[in-house]
Amino acid sequence: MKVKIGFLGVAHPHARPHFRTLELLDEVSGIVAWDEDEEALERLRREDHPKLEPGQPTFERIMEREDIPIVVSLATNDRNPEWVIRAAKAGKHVLTEKPVAASSADMAPLLDAVRGAGVRLGVYYTWRSHPIVNDLRALIGAGVIGKLLSVEGRMVTSQVRFRDPSHWLFRKRIAGGGILSWLGCHWIDAIRYITRDEVAAVTAMVDTLNEQPIDVEDTAGVIMRMGSGAIATLHAGYLLPISQAGYMSGSYDTYLGFRGLEGNITWYPTDEDRPIVVESTSKTWNATPRRELKYVVAESEAYGGRYGQDFVGRFIASAMGAGQSAGSASPDGPDGQSDSDGPNDPSSPYDDGENALRVLRIIEAAYRSSETGCMVSLEQDREG
Repeated sequence: MKVKIGFLGVAHPHARPHFRTLELLDEVSGIVAWDEDEEALERLRREDHPKLEPGQPTFERIMEREDIPIVVSLATNDRNPEWVIRAAKAGKHVLTEKPVAASSADMAPLLDAVRGAGVRLGVYYTWRSHPIVNDLRALIGAGVIGKLLSVEGRMVTSQVRFRDPSHWLFRKRIAGGGILSWLGCHWIDAIRYITRDEVAAVTAMVDTLNEQPIDVEDTAGVIMRMGSGAIATLHAGYLLPISQAGYMSGSYDTYLGFRGLEGNITWYPTDEDRPIVVESTSKTWNATPRRELKYVVAESEAYGGRYGQDFVGRFIASAMGAGQSAGSASPDGPDGQSDSDGPNDPSSPYDDGENALRVLRIIEAAYRSSETGCMVSLEQDREG
């Protein structure tokens, strides 16, 4: 089935790669773009985009069109809930950027609107579709490293000066937060997804150290007590002094490590030449207790590469009732059975917004912990 997609927000930092992803998908027959920023929209129209529908549609007209069942919403964080709510009430399935909203409080009416309309909400946590992420999830789920003891994450990228300090992403009133809500959120979500474990409590320190005129955190250290008892740490920051300017060409230093009673896994996601190392003392790994795994991930101009393209394709299929849950790169677990308990499972690749809400609450707990110097329970945070 081929569909037309409404594309709301061409001025967003990720708008161009998201637009390119839609262009690469055979199931997308056309794209109807709109933005309040007429100059940004005109720049897009002047470029060569065969799938871009000509004309000057309004937001309201896109909502009225029955031939547009899905929209991509790329508003600023403070405005995004409004756009998603309007789209849901118009009966549109919505694919939107993380963190979805500037605060968890803004998520409540959004989720009510989505559920009330019976439409699907997808969030661009595209790492859930990465083949390595799903293989690590399967390995840990199969008990290769035994009881999970700790997780280490690092999401470090180019300094603020390379990313336009005047951008709305560095304004707390608009963005809601800094490095944690823009990039650290990916690893918070990935840790939960890979381990099938939930964050129970948070201790954190965050600060603004880049000597730039911004009012969100650019450096963060977060400790998370998981529901299983394991301890996860995340170091996130705009810290690298050598980089190209811009959002799609910034330098990165990333890492995920998982340590268990019977083994450990290390992965450097943005260093493709570095193998994933898996060590295990479990009986099934006696012959080869240390393995180095190399992946050649298919290339694509889509946001996130081929796995990002597949993520969006699966969301479209899911929204149109023609495929599996969005974002699921590995629908089956290591035993060949379903690897998910359904849309409301916190570890499910597809969700109705609950996973994004949970990530926002974890980030807000980190901010509260940094302000108070105390550990914050997620149950207390939810009630407070």
